[in-house]
Amino acid sequence: MNLSRRAFASAALALPALSASGVLRAAEPDLAGLRDITRGIAPIGPEERRSRLIRAQALMRANGIGAVLIESGSSLTYFTGIRWGRSERLTAAILPVEGEPCIVTPFFEEPSVRQTLGIPAEVRVWQEDESPHALIAGFLKERKLAARPIGIEETVRYFAVDGLAHALPGARIVSANPVVRAVRMRKTAPEIALMQTATD
Repeated sequence: MNLSRRAFASAALALPALSASGVLRAAEPDLAGLRDITRGIAPIGPEERRSRLIRAQALMRANGIGAVLIESGSSLTYFTGIRWGRSERLTAAILPVEGEPCIVTPFFEEPSVRQTLGIPAEVRVWQEDESPHALIAGFLKERKLAARPIGIEETVRYFAVDGLAHALPGARIVSANPVVRAVRMRKTAPEIALMQTATD
């Protein structure tokens, strides 16, 4: 069937009116019957993250590891609360076998990093003309951990490991899997509650 230009134009002009009247609008769902499935479920907080750090430090001692380096990603969020995307500018955490962790991040990113930092930690910043690896090496030396094995979380990128090796010649680089994986695979009651809620 052929439509004249006038008929086509008339039909096109009628569409906004039909839409406004609700004829062409999709039916809106009725949300009145939905219930809050998160009621009574607490998000992961400082105490839970503190217990994760304590377990990690116990595993470091058991495996002879002096510190663990973790880059931006799920493990950084897991241990510190920091939610940060990866870029060419390194943001990382060093978990020492004793004491508070250290966060290394670019100077201009510090305020944003602190917003999601969920544990007590020292924050060290680096400028564009400085090396984040030197900051990491400096922290390890200050804590007298430079001569001990340094565990590397399995998703840390090569440039971060290579940079640390150059900033800390003679560093013994080892896998952090006996620490990070072991902590993350063992689910606590708060974690199980969140996982159960997500699947219900």
